[in-house]
Amino acid sequence: MLFKRYHGTIKGMERLRIVFCFDENLVAQVQAAAASLLDARGPEDHFEIHCVCTEAAGNAQAPLERIIKTRDPHSALIMHCVENPYENAYQVRNISAGTYLRLALPGLLPEVDKVLYMDADVLVRESLAPVWETQVEGMTLAAVRGAVNLSDKWEWNSQRPYWNMLSGVKGGYINAGVTLLNLAEVRKRGLEKRWNELAREKFYYQDQDILNITCQGAIAYLPPKYNRLAYLEEKEFERFVTEGIYTQEEEQEALRSPALIHYAGDKPWKRYDTNLGSLWWDFVNAQPDLKELFDEDSARRYHGPGFMERAVRKIKRLFGGEI
Repeated sequence: MLFKRYHGTIKGMERLRIVFCFDENLVAQVQAAAASLLDARGPEDHFEIHCVCTEAAGNAQAPLERIIKTRDPHSALIMHCVENPYENAYQVRNISAGTYLRLALPGLLPEVDKVLYMDADVLVRESLAPVWETQVEGMTLAAVRGAVNLSDKWEWNSQRPYWNMLSGVKGGYINAGVTLLNLAEVRKRGLEKRWNELAREKFYYQDQDILNITCQGAIAYLPPKYNRLAYLEEKEFERFVTEGIYTQEEEQEALRSPALIHYAGDKPWKRYDTNLGSLWWDFVNAQPDLKELFDEDSARRYHGPGFMERAVRKIKRLFGGEI
């Protein structure tokens, strides 16, 4: 089955279907991400934005509706406030169980064949229509190859007891922060049951590991400009090229003109001087409906973990392969 550019329609207009999954800890951040998505859209881009959140995050609805209405009256918000079926799933690296909610999308959106999922810690800077138009016939998802593929990071992770389950995706392990999900293919393959089974396991990269394990051989790859990991500096991007993960052209696009910046490491609303963090703050401070949501003075005062926290992290890296 070939996908048309959009699935949703309203008053004769076609729309991209976007999904954010979050809990009460990311209500403000989702507002910033959605605003950037709408501000960066092309003239013909309109959205059906699905917010799958915990019941405690339901207060996001009113401000999100205002953000959408003021930027594009032809886009719409659909809220899905649910009890998190993965509430007791493994949590690590200060990432809550809310991240697992994307595994519930095939069942929560039974009439939807394709969605573009995004984490809340993103800044959209260009139209994402080219991502939506990516052909995923016969594929379960499309995403960008992540930093785990770099040789030293793969070696560190290879000490994890389950890493052999990922041997088939070496060099093609995806970062799931921006994922075009072919829900029709996921249902066809019966992956929902497998996802629920694996959600009981202790995977270091949580549901991202689950997607990589179960979707091997059925992943399409997006250019890295559509998920530019902010914590990676230029020298690390050069390694992607020398190790054959990205092409030189893809590297330069991601560095010079990223369509989407993903703050997967330090968060700019917590630490102002995080790499590319000033771009996030420039955007937020230019939006009257966003700038009061975040404490810039606090973010400027914080310059990362203290001595003891850094020491603990170093020990974990040495003995547990943590990155």
